[in-house]
Amino acid sequence: MAESKIRLIAVGDICLQTKNGEHPFQKVSQAFYGKDILFANLETVLSNQGKEAEKAVQLYTSPDKVKYLKESGFDVLNIANNHIMDLGSQGFHEMLEVLNRNSLTFIGAGNMRFSQSRAIVERNGIKVGFLGYSEGGYRKSAEGIFINRIDEDKIIEDIRRLTSQCNAIVISLHWGIEKVFYPSPKQVKFARRLIDSGATVILGHHPHVLQGIERYKSGLIAYSLGNFQFVVVPDECSGERTKRTNESIILSLDICKDGLVGHHIIPVKIGMDFVPYLPVKTEQEEILRFLRHVSEPLNSGNFRESWWFEEIAEEYFFGNMKSWIIRIKKYGIKHFIQCVRWLISPFVIKCYVGMLRRRMKKHDQRLLKRRS
Repeated sequence: MAESKIRLIAVGDICLQTKNGEHPFQKVSQAFYGKDILFANLETVLSNQGKEAEKAVQLYTSPDKVKYLKESGFDVLNIANNHIMDLGSQGFHEMLEVLNRNSLTFIGAGNMRFSQSRAIVERNGIKVGFLGYSEGGYRKSAEGIFINRIDEDKIIEDIRRLTSQCNAIVISLHWGIEKVFYPSPKQVKFARRLIDSGATVILGHHPHVLQGIERYKSGLIAYSLGNFQFVVVPDECSGERTKRTNESIILSLDICKDGLVGHHIIPVKIGMDFVPYLPVKTEQEEILRFLRHVSEPLNSGNFRESWWFEEIAEEYFFGNMKSWIIRIKKYGIKHFIQCVRWLISPFVIKCYVGMLRRRMKKHDQRLLKRRS
């Protein structure tokens, strides 16, 4: 008799905003067929009420767009992310009301009325536990609101509480640096410790681009699933300067009572209407090739902090400077002072060193080419 198993399909960041009001998942719905559980990171507030946070970018949309999540069969949504408080406590509370009213399970955050910081979903006699956490990106939450922050001891404690109740444990981590292709060495060590502690699958979000995937012991770690249905801009979708924000995957995971059986990857692209679609074979092969490329350092074990800072420093520094400039222009002196503090922070100083090393290496390579 064949062992029973279920299929968990996981995708990256979704915001429900499209051009011309198109259905955000209409072009990929066939890829969801056969799913038992469908998971995503909901990177928007489902509300039009509340005060906008003082940020370069706020993400929120009309609550009635929850219908797209229902129609497409989403089962579990992580809401522990850096945009969950973009409309303050009023927007947050309305969003939880909307999700609850539509019987959509969410993890990672809650309030006095809806405290679903974790969830257990059963399908075909197999129980899967879901936990969600965020690095932050917001100030102290209002009273009566909690958002699960990434804390190793707390997460390991939560894993142990779920172990006896579940056949598999899936952890959503909203972490890392935007538009860089590699997790930090600290993230790699941390994710592996969570697998060692009993987690089955780690699903990363926030960078808005794909990062590497690795099988570690009996588990799987996807460091960033990238955007899935998200706002993309022209200069990020064409030419040599692409940031690959319009490339994504659907991660399909087969789970049995003993844990993870296997996984399958379906490449996806996001159109200029902000709607994901299944690209032609050559484009799918290119996405898979790129994913293998960024996964290679994880599997080789050659993953030093100095190399990582050389890889990420320029994107991190100049990307954040653009955001600081927007904030300073909109909100004034307070954000200028915060920017100055950021410029002299230990992490940014390491970025200065990383940028210098990278440019020196490029200079040395040009000299070698001239001599040869």
